[in-house]
Amino acid sequence: MFGLYRPKSLDDALEFLSKNAPEVRPIAGGTELLVLLRDKKIPTPKYLLDLSPLKNQLSYVKVEGEVVKIGATTTLYELSKTFLHKDVRFAGFVDTWRKFGTFAIRFSATIGGNIAAATQYSDYITLLLAYDASVRVISVKGERVIPLEHFIVDKRNIRLQPDELIVEVEFPNPPDRTSSSFIKFDRRELLIAGIVTGACYLSLDGSRIRDVKIAFDMVRDKRIPARLKEVEDFLRNREFSEEIIEKASEEVLPASMKRISDWWTSAEYRLDMSKVSLKRGLLRSKTRIERGVI
Repeated sequence: MFGLYRPKSLDDALEFLSKNAPEVRPIAGGTELLVLLRDKKIPTPKYLLDLSPLKNQLSYVKVEGEVVKIGATTTLYELSKTFLHKDVRFAGFVDTWRKFGTFAIRFSATIGGNIAAATQYSDYITLLLAYDASVRVISVKGERVIPLEHFIVDKRNIRLQPDELIVEVEFPNPPDRTSSSFIKFDRRELLIAGIVTGACYLSLDGSRIRDVKIAFDMVRDKRIPARLKEVEDFLRNREFSEEIIEKASEEVLPASMKRISDWWTSAEYRLDMSKVSLKRGLLRSKTRIERGVI
């Protein structure tokens, strides 16, 4: 059994963490943590720190300066009611929402919880990597902002000290003529991890690729999503064309991505579907930029 502490404020929560770490686990939606505890896949902590009293402080989506900020306890449902689901520059958020779990899970799961879970199948981690997101964490000693690609070390392994709390995810506000996409392949549409998941961020200057960021699940020997920077470097500053996309998918991607075989499918099939995902993702993003609709 464990105790449940409900803080009166963010400062109170940080003080509790400081005094009781590492015997305390923060909990927001609980869609991942409670399952892990139930199945005894992680040690039972002495306390759970209930973040629900901090919803007013830690649930928001806003733009400050040139930065988009998402509060850690913002649920995926709350996310779907913001400009992230209306502005074509963030279209990948709509794709991800449509493929993520069930409605019941979307009402409870939070963006901070998704990141803290750090699984190889995390749809939102893959998408946020394509937006070059960072994670803001705080403790009684101060705060740190860590690039998401460095924050997640391995499966269920993140750069978070026991007395720190994830409070925000942030990424640069995209310029005009930018859009994104998220594609998941599996045997069915919902409630599945995905044999292959991929996200593309595309920014055009005329027909020139001004910027591109690409993320996939389980790149190389990692068990977590990661960027494909070799493919990005190949595409950046080139004229967008089907020939360039074909070369990036069929030649550059296989050289920069090592897939694995498991009980789900073979490495060869994963690689082939990754090529398809990259082509479709880039073409879908370009179409969205040109038509201005998600």
